[in-house]
This record gives sequence, C-alpha cells and structure tokens, in this order.
Amino acid sequence: MNRKEILTLAALIAVLPPIWAVASPYMGNTVGPVALIAAGIYATNGNKFEDAHKIALGYLAGDIWALLVTLIMAHTPLNPDLTLFLALAVFGFLVVVISAQIPNIIHMPSWLAGWAIGMLTMNLDTQTPIMSLTVQIGVAMLVGVYYVGALLDKIHRIWNNK
Repeated sequence: MNRKEILTLAALIAVLPPIWAVASPYMGNTVGPVALIAAGIYATNGNKFEDAHKIALGYLAGDIWALLVTLIMAHTPLNPDLTLFLALAVFGFLVVVISAQIPNIIHMPSWLAGWAIGMLTMNLDTQTPIMSLTVQIGVAMLVGVYYVGALLDKIHRIWNNK
C-alpha cells in the first residue's frame, strides 16, 4: 500500500466504525463491537464483495447455532460439561458437512466465527432476552460485513481510484 492508500484507509477506519459504535446503542443494539469483529473475516477474505452475501449468511447461521446451543444448555438435565461437549461436537460437525456441500452459498469460517461470537456474547450478557440478543448480534454482524467491511472498502477504492 502506498502512503495515500494507508492514510485514506486510516481516515475511513477512524470515522466509519466509530459512527456505528456511537449510534448502535441509540438504535437499540447493545452489541455494536460485534460489527468490528465481523468485519475482520470480510477483510481477511480479501474484501471481495462477491463473497459478502455468503459471509453474511455464515454469520447469521452461526448466530442461530449459538442460540440453539444456548437453549440446549439451558434446558438439558445432563451434566453441563457433557452437554457442552456434545453440542459443540455435533453442531461443529454439521457446520463442516453442510458448508462443504454448499460453499458458494455459505462461508464456513464466518459460520464458525459467528457461532463463537454468538456464544460468547450470549454467555456474557445474561440480562438481555435471548431472542432480542440474537437479533442484535445478527444485525451487528451484517453491519460488520456490509458497512464496516464492504462500504468502507468501496469508499477506499474510489478515493484511491481503484
């Protein structure tokens, strides 16, 4: 990257993500930083907009996976460690098998990351109703892919005539 590209990227990162960070609580989203994490996989995938939809779908699938595992953990009479192990093993196996069958539709790394992000967030926030939290996580993930990731990259490319 040349100096202009570095400075324009730095300026965009200094402005766009903080706008979301400040605005998200006013829009009812208490998990705004999830967007910054979600943007990471979009960027490490090469900022390829043609993959944005399958990355977003992977994140949403991971969010649903996190919800399902959280509900299983909350309602099982089995030992919690055994339940967690079994849930992670079965759901992890399914992620790999399903995403391998439809790689043009869903992005396995974002599914796995979305699942981990969702589980972490749901474990840390026990006050917000679980369905509300699931929706907030999903919205933040979409913001990460399309606003922090794709839009920021598009503006950067325009500013740098690419």
